[in-house]
Amino acid sequence: MFPLIIETAIPFEELEEIRRKSGAGVGLTLLGTIERNGIVLNRVLVEGPTKEIERFMGKLRLARAGG
Repeated sequence: MFPLIIETAIPFEELEEIRRKSGAGVGLTLLGTIERNGIVLNRVLVEGPTKEIERFMGKLRLARAGG
């Protein structure tokens, strides 16, 4: 189990929905926001077993790519 911190423009509520729909056993924690090049990014801590984090990240990529 290892933590992963991602920075994304995706709203936290949408990340929670993607997590729920993916069935991945991960926890999401909003650490705060930062601004980069005029874009507000959420810093999100993703915690869980490695395979579950990979599962969540795969579903996240598909969701944002329109899959």
